[in-house]
Amino acid sequence: MGAKVPLPLLLRSAVVLSALLSFACTSDVDGGAYASSGPGSDGSQAAGSDGSSNGSDAGSTGSGSGSGSGSGTGDGTGSGSGGSSSGSGSSSSGSTSGGGGGPVDLTPTFSCNETEVPDSVPLKRLSYVQYRNTLEDLIGAVLPQSRDVALDELEPVIDRLPRDTRKGPDTAFAWFSRLDQTVQQSHVDEQYALSNAVAAALTSSEERLVELVGECAVEASDAECLGDFIRRFGEYAQRRPLADEDVEFYAQGALEEPYGAADYADVAALLLASPYVMYAVEHGADGNDEPRAPLSAYELASKLSYQFWQTMPDEELFEAARSGDLLTEAGFAAQVERVVDDPKAERGIAEFFGQWLENPFLEDFDRRAGEDVYEAFLDGFDASPELKARMLQEVVDASIYGIREGQTFAEFFQSNRSFAVTDDLASIYGVEPWTEGDPPVFGDAEREGLLARAAFLATGLSDTRPIIKGVLIRKAILCEAVDPPPAEVANEPPPVSDGSVSTREAVEGKTATAVCRSCHVRLNDLGFVTENFDALGRFRTEQRLFDEDGNAQGTVPVDTTAVPQVEADDLSEVTGIAGLNTAILASEKPYACFARQYFRFSNSRVENTVRDGCALATLKDTLTGSGSLRDALRAIALTRSFKEHTF
Repeated sequence: MGAKVPLPLLLRSAVVLSALLSFACTSDVDGGAYASSGPGSDGSQAAGSDGSSNGSDAGSTGSGSGSGSGSGTGDGTGSGSGGSSSGSGSSSSGSTSGGGGGPVDLTPTFSCNETEVPDSVPLKRLSYVQYRNTLEDLIGAVLPQSRDVALDELEPVIDRLPRDTRKGPDTAFAWFSRLDQTVQQSHVDEQYALSNAVAAALTSSEERLVELVGECAVEASDAECLGDFIRRFGEYAQRRPLADEDVEFYAQGALEEPYGAADYADVAALLLASPYVMYAVEHGADGNDEPRAPLSAYELASKLSYQFWQTMPDEELFEAARSGDLLTEAGFAAQVERVVDDPKAERGIAEFFGQWLENPFLEDFDRRAGEDVYEAFLDGFDASPELKARMLQEVVDASIYGIREGQTFAEFFQSNRSFAVTDDLASIYGVEPWTEGDPPVFGDAEREGLLARAAFLATGLSDTRPIIKGVLIRKAILCEAVDPPPAEVANEPPPVSDGSVSTREAVEGKTATAVCRSCHVRLNDLGFVTENFDALGRFRTEQRLFDEDGNAQGTVPVDTTAVPQVEADDLSEVTGIAGLNTAILASEKPYACFARQYFRFSNSRVENTVRDGCALATLKDTLTGSGSLRDALRAIALTRSFKEHTF
């Protein structure tokens, strides 16, 4: 690659990148958006070895003067980066206080008011996954014959891209990579380095140069040849049509005719270093100066592809944008259906469900290998280091299957199918590994639904953890706040069986005091319901007891009778996980929680239940009606806010 790019051109590119770096680092998403922490706006952490949360009630503060607080009703005030992002304090939003001594009714309601304008959307950075996928698909589009070899050459450079940090209103549950909108100097540095490396790889031989530019690159490599290349390559790389002034600007990267490989490499590097590559830039259609403006056809194509595919538009989406068909109601609806049904949509599905439903307290299964009690508990089971990942992946596979099969949220939540593909996890479920066709039904009749999957039952210990199961359900499935424990107990180990009592009895004994009971009444019983599954997720009717040396001390019956209080005023007793599933699905909370989580994933920011009420209501109503999970994912793209940019 030649060192011929004019200095003013390099300076201009650097100024643009520096300005966007500065803007992104002080945007609402990076700061204040997290101050409004959703349902309870408590911003607290779910940590501590007893499964309780140990964060503070205050939301995180933005980079501006605003801050977030979770002590009031509603979504809290989530201002940051100058206080431009605010939540609602209205109880009608379905939120509640950050917790408080005892059960709180959190029945969520979303209302749609079309006059409410969603918060201004900051400049969104592509996630690591999206940026990587984009580079791979871009190279595949412009070098279809040499793609694989070029990617192998570039892998060391691509691998240096900064990884995202999972973020969310809660600091343990339902974290999403898309919510990390921080931009560090390393992002800019690595984009610059990668732009040069990709450009060099694209032009490293005459064969590749011809594949990239056309025969004119080695015949009459003139301004027309260069201009055609800039328009064609630039449209793919920057996901927009380049105007004449853009072509003129980027053409300055070439020195003089006839242009050689180094000239095309310099121009390609400039095109790839543009902020249009790293960011999802949205201006809205030309001629609009309202607080909300329709997206242009190319912006809409990009939003669709990154929402569902985690990558740039394909040729059909580009053509729909070029022709304007994407801006018609019928044309857009057709593309939404195609994009959602494309196998590439599994990328977005897997990331959403995997990050939303990940159990952050599931330990590695080889961590306690060799400990006497743990080995006695395993009873010969080979708990490999890979088992944790297999359990988490099984939840993702269940979600992908549910969407492809048209399952409703309730059907997905209550599914008794195993998606275990290896012997170890399949043996826990009492089935053969799933290879093809219909997944097998769980071998235990008492095992039903999402919460009976090993990822939510196993601990990596010899004991179950009823408290943390309750925290997980309250926070991730119902979007409720959980108060932090008193400081003196925050870091105590979880209550476990000492060889003389069951885990349930140990937990009940530890949390029986009035000060503990006020909060644990909302947590313990949710976990007790699943005590007929051990700390590997194996079904049991009795708990085996061991002393500290791993010697058997007998067994005690398990008790799964509990009062889960999904609704604060519901004191109905259930026995077993099927009863818990029924209680959860009878409430509006899981549907509203799904709406919140998917909104955050889709928009890379935390919801404002008043300004975003229309989108939230659409998602929730789809799930509570006859709509399938697929319909709910599709519904987000059909909302007005998805197709507009707000200022």
